[in-house]
Amino acid sequence: MLNRAARVAASLLIVVLAVFCGLAIRYWIPWPAWLRDVGALLFPVAVLGLWFAPGRLRRARRGMGAVLLAVLLGAYWTKAPVAQNWRDLHAEEAWAVIDGDRATIHNFRDALHDPGVASTPRWTTQTFDLSTLEGMDLILQPFGDLKAMEHVMLSFRFADGRHVVVSMEARQASGAEFDPLAGFFRRDPIYPELATERDLFWERLARTPPDEIQIYPIRQSPEVVRVYFERILRFTTQVHERPKFYSTLTESCMTSFINLAPERFASVPWYDLRRWIPGYALPLFQQLGLVDDTIPADALARVSSLPTDVRPPSEFPDDASWSAYLRAQLAAK
Repeated sequence: MLNRAARVAASLLIVVLAVFCGLAIRYWIPWPAWLRDVGALLFPVAVLGLWFAPGRLRRARRGMGAVLLAVLLGAYWTKAPVAQNWRDLHAEEAWAVIDGDRATIHNFRDALHDPGVASTPRWTTQTFDLSTLEGMDLILQPFGDLKAMEHVMLSFRFADGRHVVVSMEARQASGAEFDPLAGFFRRDPIYPELATERDLFWERLARTPPDEIQIYPIRQSPEVVRVYFERILRFTTQVHERPKFYSTLTESCMTSFINLAPERFASVPWYDLRRWIPGYALPLFQQLGLVDDTIPADALARVSSLPTDVRPPSEFPDDASWSAYLRAQLAAK
């Protein structure tokens, strides 16, 4: 009985690995699309045929199938992101230098977005006084019909009114689109995007129809917020120097922030499913006491959503003025 159960388990494992490898080939950049399509079909068929086909030399055939799996899985886990022709808004990578209380961010994005026309990327170098870091906000962008589908960002606020928005994204090649399934198969590099609010917020609000943007003030001391911000800057620089893959599970818009959070900010055990699903960020942050927990999450989301008819940032002298205007709109609700 035990031998039979072991054989069944081994067979199931081979099926799972063969299918996984087929999907890995399908998303294997920079192989050409035709080769990826053909390989995604033929590789699992070949492995499963070698393993399950009746006839002679079964042990030798199974050994060959196991070798094919081992070679491809070894190449898969050791491959590195490759340079591509990136979309304009992902053309440059942010990196930072921390010198005492001074943090200088290079390739800090401040793109222009107008409804109906292509965005105009702008890359700047900005210096921030870390001793004036006052606080931060949780930013949520719901999309799709599933509750789990949300994009998570953080916005760090300085005394001079400026904000640094951090968005952990999958870096996209020109003409490509975000694919959550690709995030399971090491296709796209992770892309820490550091930008102004008038860039990342208005990019979404200028769409037709506008995306929803929710702003939640974080309850945490400036000291802990600074530690968190510095960790994010160091991670951003590490990724700039040595690219790593975006992962829908372990290095996503949600899990990247959880991974980098100081224990004094948030400690979320691995078995808490809300750690892995961006759509549960708000109830998780409420339970941790990081955002307002005096009203239910749905009610808090309603009062924290920006109006979709806000004035464009072009009507304001600078990013700080537009950020103050947005929060005044929420306070007036």
